[in-house]
Amino acid sequence: MSGQRKKRPAPQNRPQPQAGDPVVEPAVEVSEPIGDATELAASKGAAAGSRGSVKGSRQTARTRYEKNKREMRMLKIGSGILAVIVLIALGFGIRNWAQEREFDQEPEKTVSSYTYAGAQHSDSPITYAENPPVGGEHDNVWYTCQYYDAPIRTENAVHSLEHGAIWITFDPNLSQSDRDKIRSLTEGQSYIIASPIEGLPAPVVASSWNHQILLDGADDPDLRRFIATYKQGPDTPEPGASCVGITNPEGV
Repeated sequence: MSGQRKKRPAPQNRPQPQAGDPVVEPAVEVSEPIGDATELAASKGAAAGSRGSVKGSRQTARTRYEKNKREMRMLKIGSGILAVIVLIALGFGIRNWAQEREFDQEPEKTVSSYTYAGAQHSDSPITYAENPPVGGEHDNVWYTCQYYDAPIRTENAVHSLEHGAIWITFDPNLSQSDRDKIRSLTEGQSYIIASPIEGLPAPVVASSWNHQILLDGADDPDLRRFIATYKQGPDTPEPGASCVGITNPEGV
């Protein structure tokens, strides 16, 4: 019939939730934007790269630390070795200084002095008052200053004294050990002659022009003191003149 209202269908009865039933929320689908996902991935990559960079920095620092540690250890070892060398050198220096100071003084034993004049030459054999002689007439030719195993001619040796040499004479029966010590003294310095001679008043006698000392042996410290005091000494008639001449023990 026209004009009549249509009846709405009666709503169906729905079960009402009871107390204690779980509440179920309607599912909502969330869609993550593509841009946000890219940024998240980039952030994760940056974080991973940062962790790698930190790890690399730590490794570099560790390597540098180990290198510095080795260098410091080598530096300590080198410093220790250098300190030992310095101490040894210092010890030798002090010892040498002490020895030089000990020998750089007047002999303690009596030194006999004479007054012979220089520049008196002769080709004839000469008889001397002292054995060995300490001055006076002498041959025109001088000896080379060195060690001689056999006796040498006195007239030529005195000419070497005139040039400022020290003449170390020793008993022919002197021990080989003392001979070697005298040889080392002669070879280690200039203006020193050494030779054996018969009839000496002491095992070792050291002479310069106008000066002479009697010694007990090659170890006598007065031997070095005499050399330091009288070699090229103030009484030398011709100081600095050559000590290179003949080497023939017979003087010819």
